[in-house]
Amino acid sequence: MDRKINLFSSNRRKELIQKISSDYFDVVVIGGGITGAGICLDAISRGLNVCLVEMNDFASGTSSKSTKLIHGGLRYLEQFKFKLVHESGTERAILHNIAPHIVKPQRMLLPISRDGKLNRLTTSLALTIYDYLAGVKGSEKKKMLSKKDTIEREPLLIDKKIIGGALYSEYRTDDSRLTIEILKKASALGAFPVNYLKAEKFIYENEIIVGINCRDKLSEKNVLVKSKILVNASGAWTDDVLKEKNKKLILSKGIHIVVPLGKFPIKQSVYFDAIDSRMLFAIPRDKMVYIGTTDTFFDRKKEKLLIKKKEVDYLIKSLNNFFLVNIKEKDITSSWVGLRPLIKENKKNVSEISRKDEIFDSKNGLITIAGGKLTGYRKMAERVVNVLLKKLDFSSKKSQTKDLKLFEFHYDNFINQTKDLKISSHDLSKIYNVYGDNAIEIFRIHKRIDSNYKDYSLLISEIIYCFKNEMCHNLLDFFSQRNSMVYFEIDKIMKSLNFIKKPYKELKNINEDQWRKESEELKKYIFEITNFI
Repeated sequence: MDRKINLFSSNRRKELIQKISSDYFDVVVIGGGITGAGICLDAISRGLNVCLVEMNDFASGTSSKSTKLIHGGLRYLEQFKFKLVHESGTERAILHNIAPHIVKPQRMLLPISRDGKLNRLTTSLALTIYDYLAGVKGSEKKKMLSKKDTIEREPLLIDKKIIGGALYSEYRTDDSRLTIEILKKASALGAFPVNYLKAEKFIYENEIIVGINCRDKLSEKNVLVKSKILVNASGAWTDDVLKEKNKKLILSKGIHIVVPLGKFPIKQSVYFDAIDSRMLFAIPRDKMVYIGTTDTFFDRKKEKLLIKKKEVDYLIKSLNNFFLVNIKEKDITSSWVGLRPLIKENKKNVSEISRKDEIFDSKNGLITIAGGKLTGYRKMAERVVNVLLKKLDFSSKKSQTKDLKLFEFHYDNFINQTKDLKISSHDLSKIYNVYGDNAIEIFRIHKRIDSNYKDYSLLISEIIYCFKNEMCHNLLDFFSQRNSMVYFEIDKIMKSLNFIKKPYKELKNINEDQWRKESEELKKYIFEITNFI
């Protein structure tokens, strides 16, 4: 049964903490990334009583640092992972169906270069197999291109390098938005996800875990959460939660850089050869283009998760080697860095390890899900909940998430609902593509406050909406996981701070010192993603 009171709100945090402290859950999920979110939704939709705890903001780790594509798994053909390609391709269509405002078809250009990794025959064969396994239909199927057609599609390609090309299908997404929408849906169905609640110590009875002591990072109070079973879905932090001698994971570090479209005016997304044996993506987004990703071993004991100049240099050299551009470090407006949690495979290098997922069932009652990738989150969740149901001796029920939509109605209906709100078509489209039909509430807020804040009233309306409906707690939460402006519109953020200051302080009921602290944390993060070591 849907919950009438919205506990997925920063305003109701005390009430939410009291609730999870007094309840006894079937399952507590540790980790508020895409995997944990998927498990939370699948479990609540099958009748389990669920709580999820995340030590920082939802999706603030790996789940907001991906290439923002729902991959069909083309690269896994090289590893003969046919089942993975089939599953990934099937999932793309499902995710587009349940969240069309976030998961959208994207035609990808794959240039075939003279000295590149692929030739025309292998590319055609690989993409034919890919289309078959991924269930690609109709006009979305691969199309082989001549050299002339390839250059016409993307004039920035260096002519002498290109011998042909191909178009194939991917789906683009906004990873953090997808995660938050899933958690909002889970909360609406009765689950209890909460951010900034760090799981610190397991509670045992007869050597079986029966709960977990958490620290509320916003109040610094201890919170005990009791549960029949715990699921460790903490991604790159899996081994930190397990605290075992034999580590389950090896971590791969991936960075992306962002440059203005004016500096790199590509016409469409391109999957191209890097300066080594790898391949990279260049993907336009509004007035920006992001490029990535790297794939290097990361040792958490020895390194801080910061971007190195040599990693940036690798991406820039690859760009300048393949396109008619001269991108320099000073052209980079933003970046992001994330960790891929890879399951150890003998002595393989990180670039050779597949993105398979695996479930580990410990004797103490802890279930761990590790590995995997964004595209497969729903199937990973389904497999975990199948294990939970069996262990809890719960009446078996098939996963509901294949048809559980994360929106109420399509864009045409949305336009009809908003026709009296006097919003420009540009703003309608932009906000809808972030919030889906929840954008209606943002526009209603905007209508109430428009005369007060003029040019920044829509942004302030977003902030009000996110604090009331998306468990957003600070400026960085909003500008990063809620709308990704920190990666694509830093200039607009910096210009807006003075204008949003007064309404923001009123919204949160904070003083000048608290405002200064939040704004400084935001500026510190911006410095980190615009400066390299």
